[in-house]
Amino acid sequence: METDGLRALVAFAEAGCNLTLAGRAIGLSQPAMHARLQGVARALEISLYERRGRRLQLTPDGTRVLAWARDVLERERALRVELRQGHAEERVVLACGEGALVHVVAERVAPLLRERTGVLSFLVLDGPAAIAAVERGSAHLAVVAGPASSPPGLRSQPLVTASMLAVASRQHPLARAGREVEVRALLEHRLLVPPLGRALRATLEDAAAAHGRTLEVAAEVTGWEAVCRLAALGVGVGVINDVVATPGLARLSVRGLPPVTYRLLMRRGRGTRLAEEVVRTLLG
Repeated sequence: METDGLRALVAFAEAGCNLTLAGRAIGLSQPAMHARLQGVARALEISLYERRGRRLQLTPDGTRVLAWARDVLERERALRVELRQGHAEERVVLACGEGALVHVVAERVAPLLRERTGVLSFLVLDGPAAIAAVERGSAHLAVVAGPASSPPGLRSQPLVTASMLAVASRQHPLARAGREVEVRALLEHRLLVPPLGRALRATLEDAAAAHGRTLEVAAEVTGWEAVCRLAALGVGVGVINDVVATPGLARLSVRGLPPVTYRLLMRRGRGTRLAEEVVRTLLG
């Protein structure tokens, strides 16, 4: 299969599955773009995309081929550089949320980055978007918080399990509770919570319902630093992972909330030497 078709597929995906915009990006007319994609589809005997309402969308097979196409083109670029310069220039893209980057990933990869510059690139994306980046081949690895199950085609390894903490200003009444608080007692206070749809919000909503209460929301906020800053200002009580440093705040472990496990996700079969080195570094 010629790489022109693979380049067309990558351009198509990066243009939001818009044939006209994708063709414009690589200097092709819309009919020529369509023809190249159809050539890839015929060669593999699959459908790359389908229409959903007024939009085109990659099929599951199309997503798998997209990831493979990015791999092929990346290896081709690396080979050209190696032939021209005598050595390969590898780079690994790691997708993760800002909190995971700051509090889980950074310290683990810092020694590698101090020794070898330019080998790691970060995509700051939340959990579902980070997983999608690995599935679609725009990232080699992802670090996300969540359950042990992983999407088909990806493998998962645990990095660290974090307990849940309540954080409050030292003047807050909860600060006098000691080092631990029951979730029922926590729910008596106004909380700093993520927006609806986030996993922690669902956990807190479920805990409130189980105790016959309604969650009292002081403010909706994302990002551990923002939560801690608002807690320090007395706006409400934050609920965070214990991997987060909180100087100047009261920290209380919460009995009754499940821990959170950060996991490293990678696509099966995408094991470049550098990617495997980054995996070993992250796993410690």
